[in-house]
Amino acid sequence: MVLLVLSAATEARAAWPAPARAQRGIVASPQPLATRAGEAILAAGGSAVDVAVATSLAVAVTEPYGSGVGGGAFAVVHVDGETTTFDMRETAPAAASRDMYVKDGHVVPGESTWSARASGIPGLVRGLVVMHARYGRLPLSVVAAPAISYARDGIPVTEMLHGALASYGERLNAAGRAIFLAPSGEPWPVGTILRQPDLARTLERVVATRGEDFYVGETAKALVAAVQAEGGIWTAEDLAGYKVVERPPVTGTYRGFAVRSMGPPSSGGLLLVQMLGVLEAFDVKGLGFGSASYVHRLAETTKRAFAMRAHGLGDPDQYAVDWQRFIGPAVIARLRAQVAAAERATPAADIAEVEVKPTESTHTSHLGVLFANGDAVAMTQTVNLGFGSGHVAAGTGVVLNNEMDDFSALPGAPNAFGLIGDEANAIAPHKRPLSSMTPTILLRDGQAVGVFGSPGGSTIITTTLQLVLNCVDHGMDAGEAAGAPRVHHQWYPDALFYEPWGLSPDTRAALEARGHTLQLRHHLGNGSALWRAADGRLEGAADPRGEGTAGGL
Repeated sequence: MVLLVLSAATEARAAWPAPARAQRGIVASPQPLATRAGEAILAAGGSAVDVAVATSLAVAVTEPYGSGVGGGAFAVVHVDGETTTFDMRETAPAAASRDMYVKDGHVVPGESTWSARASGIPGLVRGLVVMHARYGRLPLSVVAAPAISYARDGIPVTEMLHGALASYGERLNAAGRAIFLAPSGEPWPVGTILRQPDLARTLERVVATRGEDFYVGETAKALVAAVQAEGGIWTAEDLAGYKVVERPPVTGTYRGFAVRSMGPPSSGGLLLVQMLGVLEAFDVKGLGFGSASYVHRLAETTKRAFAMRAHGLGDPDQYAVDWQRFIGPAVIARLRAQVAAAERATPAADIAEVEVKPTESTHTSHLGVLFANGDAVAMTQTVNLGFGSGHVAAGTGVVLNNEMDDFSALPGAPNAFGLIGDEANAIAPHKRPLSSMTPTILLRDGQAVGVFGSPGGSTIITTTLQLVLNCVDHGMDAGEAAGAPRVHHQWYPDALFYEPWGLSPDTRAALEARGHTLQLRHHLGNGSALWRAADGRLEGAADPRGEGTAGGL
């Protein structure tokens, strides 16, 4: 793993990873074998969506603590000059109810995170099949072959997989322990070949039935039986009735680029477009990367966005989300004026009143694809917390998500990421929970020139924002953009988080003098950046905070 920068930004850029460069197409993912799968499909003549589907399935096998076929995803797809998005977000089972995790007026700890009732109905498989049917060029059997091979023949346990097992292994159910832990109950050592034969057979059935087996066939029956056996509330009808929703992207502009991102039930796209709209009024480049003035403007912008996130955002199929409330011209103008006037840190309580205590997680997976012909895919997929709910459906190898925690179990109370929501995000049957996932594409003259995104819970949105700023304003290449130190402010807790060596002592002192409370975080996000350089070549980089790679032809 490449270490984070250890010195001042101007001296440290040489230590950041050089981006991969390509002429025809490039892909980045959080796991080297997944990137290799995408490269293989690119070499075989696949479309941008073929490459994305192959990479997504491979990530599902190689990064089971972050995402998998038992979870969901959002994808922003730009093909032939048109952008659309695919909502593969999990849905609440029909038997879900508003107060299902509440007892005596309080949320029951663990019920929405580690129980069999924590899982929503997965959407990734049906979503990938729908995307492939629309834009795929190669047969699904070819596109899925690398992932099936990884599951059947095995993958070496990496440092990150071993670390995730050490952190979450004790929460796995019996079926999960049988796969991911040694007979001694310890995590498999680094370098051990991990085989997932049940998952390989599940994927083979997915290919043979174009995904239908997962929702109405042998796999569906096994999933429902496994969930119900451990106290969950899934039914066969829940799986059979799952629908992928194609939605228009959130659109905006930033310094001559067209921005295309994910709309509700993601909060990320609206907040990203809002924050870019606010920051466009400032000389971001002139403020200087990493300076106290730059970080201050970022924090004042992001905290206001997160305060607005807490109200009026949810599943647009069940709640009328007013986009103009977040990205309308009057809103952008008001926020610009507030940020410009804020010479000192604005207390969170002066923006709105609420008290939450956060717990951050870096799990979730992001991948990106960028082609020279202007096609692109930005896709973020997840099972939510590490290994989702900790439940693996026996006989399938499928790690089940705990996305039900992303609902407002008790409106006004925080979820596992410290984020709050109101009635718009309350639990209801068949509803999709609010998300922070922010897959984003930048366009110029109708062609994709940048692809960005990240995992990281609430840090997803601020990480994606800073990736865009790094490329557009600070002139960084993809490697520099992905490796540069980051900051994060999410309104509550009222703290400005920064990474080790990300801010100099003088900068920290200047920020504290402006009233900011600083808190050190080991790392913020694990994103990737794909960018069309000035010479037309494609360049890409995965975050050095993780183990991902980029590559292409």
